[in-house]
Order: sequence, then structure tokens, then C-alpha cells
Amino acid sequence: MASLTGKSIRKLFLHDKPFMLLQAINDSNGRVYAAMVSKKIDCSYAYIVKLIKLMNSLGLLIVDDSNHKKTVMITQKGKKLLKLISEIK
Repeated sequence: MASLTGKSIRKLFLHDKPFMLLQAINDSNGRVYAAMVSKKIDCSYAYIVKLIKLMNSLGLLIVDDSNHKKTVMITQKGKKLLKLISEIK
């Protein structure tokens, strides 16, 4: 995946859905699946999967595919970013 510049990272997080994705994963108890997040934030599954892949490459999320279904977890870096964005809103 292509690396992102500072400008493109800012562009990514100026949209509501990426922020809502991080927040939904952070606030969830137990296992988190892309389909669950998609329904929770009212966004297409395909877009959520794309965001998860991008955030995984940035070190914000961890995708665990050791089971039959892939689960998603937020990293410490993701939590820090979520906190900073939350303070802006």
C-alpha cells in the first residue's frame, strides 16, 4: 500500500466515518467485526473494510485473522489519535 503524507493523513481524518470507525472499535466490548462496525456507524461494508486495511497499515488497528472471522482491535497509537481528534470535536 502506498505511504501517506501528512497532508493525506489529515484529509483522511477530516471525514466523520474514519473517526466514527475508531470510536466504535474503541468503545466495543468483546470481539469487533467489520460488519458490526458497518451497521453501527451506518456505512457500507466495503468502505469499512477499506478503512480498516488503511488504518492497519498506519498502525492504528490490528486485524486478527487467526480465527475463521477477522476481528479488529485498536492499538495504543489508534487510541492516542482518537483522543486527540476527540479533543478537537
